[in-house]
Amino acid sequence: MSIGSYGEDLAERFLINKGYKILERNFRCRLGEIDIIAMDGTVLVFIEVKTRRNQKFGLPCEAITSEKFRHLKKAATYYAMVSSMETYDMRIDVIEILIKGGKHYLHHLENAQR
Repeated sequence: MSIGSYGEDLAERFLINKGYKILERNFRCRLGEIDIIAMDGTVLVFIEVKTRRNQKFGLPCEAITSEKFRHLKKAATYYAMVSSMETYDMRIDVIEILIKGGKHYLHHLENAQR
C-alpha cells in the first residue's frame, strides 16, 4: 500500500469517527482528482489528503499549490453539478498527516483557502 493510500485510509477513519458520511474516494474527472468526498451534516465537503514521512520538504499541506487548489475547486464544482448537489453548501478541507516512528499525526484544516 502506498503512503498516499495509507493516509487516505487514516483520514477516512478520522472523518467517520467525527460523524462524516463518506460519499466517494478518489473521484477523478478531466478537471482533477478529489481524494475524499463526504457530508458533514448538510455540507458537502471535498477533502484533499496529504501524507508525508518527514518534513524534509515542508509540512504536508504545503504541497498543495495554488494551481492544485484551483483544479480541486473546479473538480468539486463539477462533482456537485453531475451529482445534482450544486444547491448544497460546500467547502474544501485539507487533512495533513505526518508519519514518524510508527505513529501518525493528523491535522484537519476545515474550509481551507489558497
